[in-house]
Amino acid sequence: MNELAAAISAQVPAAGKGGQAAAVVKPLASKAERETTEATDAPAARAASDATDPTSQQLQNLTQGLQFVSESEAPLEVVSYEAPGGALTEAALLKITGQPASASVETVDLMHFLRNHTADDGVLGDPELANRYKALQMFLKQELEETKVYRVGTGPQVQAYALGRTTDGKLAGFKTVLTET
Repeated sequence: MNELAAAISAQVPAAGKGGQAAAVVKPLASKAERETTEATDAPAARAASDATDPTSQQLQNLTQGLQFVSESEAPLEVVSYEAPGGALTEAALLKITGQPASASVETVDLMHFLRNHTADDGVLGDPELANRYKALQMFLKQELEETKVYRVGTGPQVQAYALGRTTDGKLAGFKTVLTET
């Protein structure tokens, strides 16, 4: 399955539309964009971008340049955490992600969470980008155990963590910010 995900990822340009590289970073013009960026840069989150484990490396490849489209766009950021023993409780999730203990948590199925991004005629309007999301979804479901999406918080900006357990006992996946008004 890793080979299949890598093959799909290799065939789809990282840019998406127009085949041009997505390395251009636009300035953060709106308040929502600035707040989204600030929220995703929380110090408690441990980005896996510098990790050397194969799971994090594959996730980096699969999420590179992807944006989650809600009422605004937010990047997918690869994360890795030490997994608590036993089941992942809401309290444990909030603690490892650095969120307030009083924050609300809603658990969502990964396929339901990404449904608009994996549809060829979905919000992205680009079948090639939809294929990249499909490859990411397949990797998360097949290579990680108990993969779920945790929506943390309320209000216009909600933190979303797609996490599953690795074979070496860590939680790995991606996080993003949803803007909902």
